[in-house]
Parts: sequence; C-alpha cells; structure tokens
Amino acid sequence: MYFKFLWKFMLVVLTILGVGCTFPEMEPSYEVWAVDQSPTESDGTGGLLYIWDGQDIFVKDAKDATPEIIDLAEAAKDANCEAPSKPHMILSNYTTPKASHALLANVGSGNTFFINIDSRAIVGCVNTIGGFNGVGGTTNSHASVSSPDNSMAIVANIGAKDESGFLHKIQTNYTSDDYKLVETLALRQFTNELGTTMARPICHEFTNDSKFAYITLAGGGLLVVDVGSADGTIPMTVVKVYDKDTVPGIGCGVSRLPFSKIMTNGESGAKGGDDFLYTFDTSKAAEGVFPNPIQIELPGEDTHGAVTCTDQKGDIYAITSMRVSNDVNFVNLQTNKVVATQSMSASFSEDPKPDVADIVGNKMFITLRGAKPLTAIGSLESASRTPGVAVLTINDDCNGFSWDLNDIASMKDSSRVLEEVFPGQKISIADPHGLEVILR
Repeated sequence: MYFKFLWKFMLVVLTILGVGCTFPEMEPSYEVWAVDQSPTESDGTGGLLYIWDGQDIFVKDAKDATPEIIDLAEAAKDANCEAPSKPHMILSNYTTPKASHALLANVGSGNTFFINIDSRAIVGCVNTIGGFNGVGGTTNSHASVSSPDNSMAIVANIGAKDESGFLHKIQTNYTSDDYKLVETLALRQFTNELGTTMARPICHEFTNDSKFAYITLAGGGLLVVDVGSADGTIPMTVVKVYDKDTVPGIGCGVSRLPFSKIMTNGESGAKGGDDFLYTFDTSKAAEGVFPNPIQIELPGEDTHGAVTCTDQKGDIYAITSMRVSNDVNFVNLQTNKVVATQSMSASFSEDPKPDVADIVGNKMFITLRGAKPLTAIGSLESASRTPGVAVLTINDDCNGFSWDLNDIASMKDSSRVLEEVFPGQKISIADPHGLEVILR
C-alpha cells in the first residue's frame, strides 16, 4: 500500500554500470523484507517477518529461496515491547550510506517498532494510543515514515471507525535508539475544507528537505503539513488542503519523484470504481505555492503498490498494481499516459491480489494477499490465493513484465490454517502486506 522511491533503482544502476554487469548476471546486495500480518498467538497478536537475501533470489528461483523468519511476538517480548497486532507497513530510514533501521507500523495495536537491520532486533517501540498529552489516537497506526534527515517519524493513525484520525510525531535518534512521542495533530478540524465527513490519514511522504509531508486520506483529498521541529516545540501545521473533488479516491501510497515531485494515488477499494494516479509539484512549497496535481485515470480496480522504472532513453514510468482486478499498469510520467496494462492472473495464481511493491534493477517485488485478508479487502475471500512475494521481471522499455510459477517466494504457514472459513479445506492463515527492499 505504498509507493517506492526511485533512489534505490538509481543506486543499483550506478553500481551495475560501475562494475560492467548486466541485470541478469549481477549479484545484488540487498534483502527483501515482507510482513505476514496474521496472528501467531492465541490472543490474536503476533505476526511474522520474512527476510530473503537478494542474491539467493537471483541465484535460485524465488520459490526455492530460503527466508529468515522472525516471530514478531517473540521479538517484541525480547525487547520489552507490547505485542504487535496486524503488523502492516514496513519502511526503512535514510541513514548514510544505507538504511540502519526499519520502521514497522502495527495497524491493530497502535505501536511502531524500530528494528535494527543488522541485528534484526526490535530496539525501540512507541505506542501512540491516546496520542501526545491525550490529544487522541487509536490502535489503527497504518504507516510510520522516517523523515529524510532522520530526525523524526510521522505516524498516520486512521482513527476509530467512522471517526477522523491523527498524525503522531516521534522524535528519532537512530544512533542511540532513542524514540519519543512528542506531538499529535487531530485532523477532524479539516473535514469542511476537504468536503468529507471524516479525515482519516492513510500514508504520507516527506519532501526532500524534510520540511513538509503530503498526507493521503481515506475519504479523498490530501493534506500538506509543515512538519515543524523534531522535538515538537514547533508544531505540525496544515498549510494546504486539497479537497476530495480535486483529489478523488481512497488515498493510499505516496512517493518522492525527481524534480521535486510527489506521486500519490486514489483507489476504488474492494467495491471497485474509478482509480487515479496523481503527481504534485512541491518545488515552491516553502513559498506557499501548491499547484493542483496532474491526474491520470487508471484502468482496472483498486490501485495499490507502485514503483518507478527508467527505460533505455531515461524516461521515468510508474508501474502500479491494481489489487482487486489483478492488473499492472505502466504509466509514462513524461506524457502522463497509461501505455500498457497487463494481468497478473495466471494458472499458477488465478487471484493473486497484488499489494505493496518495491523494485531493484529490473526485479519488481509485490506481496500477494492471503485467502482471508485481514485488512482493507476482507470481503474478498478465496481459497486459491498464493500468499507470498511475487518477483516480476520488468521489460527494458518499462511497459510489460514476465513471471511464472517459480517466481513466488511463498509465505504459506502450514502450522496455522483457516479450518472454519473454507469447509473441508485447510488453507493457510497467512496474509502478507508490508514489503521493503533494503540495500546492504
């Protein structure tokens, strides 16, 4: 449910060019982290973190690559943290030259974990239920995102059912592993300007200078927030409200693009409908100038995970998966046109339900949801699902992909099954969602 940045792709390309390798021959130094948000404990808490070595995926087929599996309930206990529920979004920070920590938002328990990438240990946890000084906050912590300068993380808290949500600011020190909740901003006050009955934040991304955050919303519209100071002494303030007619659709992923652009989407959800991709010009945000976004209508239903791809001419494309209709769209971001649409449905995965995505080189990684999804598309059940991570090989011209039955790294867990949901069948309870490629 999140867009991925171009910088990872560019860094890998530069590495490849430096050693004179081609994509199929390279042995990239990266890991694929993916989260199964289904419970591992009898009380409904827990979850599993899968980590694959990128070289293992390249040398072997994805189906034969062996993951490291971390029980998040046990890891939380070892760290003296509260157990997670529905571990949902996992995203890395921006320490130089490579990320040092991953941030895991738990959408069922209201806490954010800070995980040391090298040790795999949870080294910090912040619970935002109730918010800072009691301003408000629920268990629905959907996404926790680090600022590019690593001074803070902002948590998008969706809020309670039929109520507006909150933004929480956590001051971060990745050297000392010191993480403190310092501020909460209630979003109910912006509903009139949005033209919605609620303001429920889903995902967000910072501008390159770490001064502004673009916040997508479940009911449509978008908020631009001046994030203030890391310690909370300068509070977060909303400096621009795009209403739901300007930015229609269920807001979801956000990504920084080159040339001070930010890309977001508007999805149709489980019921289907109209889907859109948006690009915002943030170059004059500091001057208070916020142009309306470019809007691109997408074929298919329920746009979700998206990445960027650069073709042989240097043109940038967005590749966005449509979770409900199982399609993948290829969008030329120079012409703002959809140039190709390809289905992921196949004999070996008839209803894959592609979700969060990331890319390295010409390999696009996408989580495939489970038979009984725990979030967002819970009404769409199917025993034929193939929960895991799909590895798509993207064409050089960024307008198509290939994959086969060997390109799924399975996250099925035969020890945990849905015996009562599908009578007569023992179907894995696994429900993958969050994914992040971490350079090593």
